[in-house]
Amino acid sequence: MNRFVLFCTVLFAFLAEANENKVCQACHPAIYAEYYQSSHRNASVYNNPIHKAMWEKYPKDEKGYTCAKCHSPSDVEALKSGVLTKNDTQMHEPISCIYCHTIQDVKEEENSNTNISSGKTREFYTAQSGKEGSVSFEKQSSLFGLSTSTKNSPFHKINYDNKNYYNGNVCMGCHSHTNNAHGIDITMLDAKIDEKDKNSCVSCHMPQVLGSKTTFDEGKTHAFHGMAGIHMERKKMAEYIDFKLSKNSNDFSISIINKSNHALFGQAYRQGVLKAEIKRGKKTIELEPFIFERKFAKDGKEVSPWEATEVSKDTLVYAKRDVIFNVALQGGDILTLTLGVKRISEEGAKELELKDSSEFTQFRVLKTQNFNF
Repeated sequence: MNRFVLFCTVLFAFLAEANENKVCQACHPAIYAEYYQSSHRNASVYNNPIHKAMWEKYPKDEKGYTCAKCHSPSDVEALKSGVLTKNDTQMHEPISCIYCHTIQDVKEEENSNTNISSGKTREFYTAQSGKEGSVSFEKQSSLFGLSTSTKNSPFHKINYDNKNYYNGNVCMGCHSHTNNAHGIDITMLDAKIDEKDKNSCVSCHMPQVLGSKTTFDEGKTHAFHGMAGIHMERKKMAEYIDFKLSKNSNDFSISIINKSNHALFGQAYRQGVLKAEIKRGKKTIELEPFIFERKFAKDGKEVSPWEATEVSKDTLVYAKRDVIFNVALQGGDILTLTLGVKRISEEGAKELELKDSSEFTQFRVLKTQNFNF
């Protein structure tokens, strides 16, 4: 038996007792390392303090932990019973590699979409331009058998034909909308895949980065599995946001142009912030920041997202949002615009009784740009 195949066979048998992702780590160490720091690995109640705080506040019923559908779908028992247990899956792979790479299709539903799995554990979907069909492990020999080489994975088949992995629709099972009992979308990403779209979930949040995707592949890049966004690789998000400035005699306006497929800052309690600073000679003028957020209400009073029957405030950035600053710009001024985000607002952190919330309420920069006059 080829030494490489023998090594892989023994390794697979050894790792079979470990969690699913540990098996994947053997051949995809770079991707596994990215995943382990990602919001997907940190999606569970035990890894995400904000989600934990929201679940503790959420009114319970006989269905139990219904959030498992998206926050820990790899925990089959929690998914079926609604009972939460601090186990290996919840801690290390609430949304596992196998789960994401076996999503065959997405069923669109009123309150939230549902992922349809292929049910296969040894054939995984992925996307790579120029490749078609399903491929299996191959061993090739040359120089009359004196030299051998291998191609593709010895562990599983790879299916390159699922269009959902090319257009980003694979993400829409969990990242399209989540309605509360009153039909109010508490995520409000307003995400939608259109064939005309230049950008997709994959191109924005899983950009190509340096490094081979496997230990036996000579490719120079791979799709980033840390999920670029407010947690990691925030600078890449600036590529999908443009500022357009209009100067008037008494004020100036900023158009924030959103080139992504969804509204910015839509998640419950999240807060976007646009800061503007003018340097005028030796003087620095800090303007009142503009806040992007949604607030929920019932009978005219502000309530938690799951109780809401209406949206009382919505200043999110959809395709475009215009912001006016009532200050006249002068010749020689240097205007600095900084757009950033807080995972959760100070008000939200207080409502959820989050301890040591400074990590969650810190201002994270997405884009900065200077304008000279």
